[in-house]
Amino acid sequence: PILQRFDHARVVMHFDDHPPPHVHVLLRDGRECTVNLDNLAIKGRVAEREIRAALAWIESQRDFLYSQWRQSNP
Repeated sequence: PILQRFDHARVVMHFDDHPPPHVHVLLRDGRECTVNLDNLAIKGRVAEREIRAALAWIESQRDFLYSQWRQSNP
């Protein structure tokens, strides 16, 4: 499901996804990265500056996102 929308990106979490806990950030141009909830490490072909707003939201919503991860990935 889509957890948050931004002008240029969406933050989503997949059901039955692999560990560690993470979210996917999908850009309008089709590129994608994952962001680790533990340390906010970005994996993919996306620069941190391109998803600055999404990263700030992810950091501020960690408790909510961990809760969603536990529900989506038992």
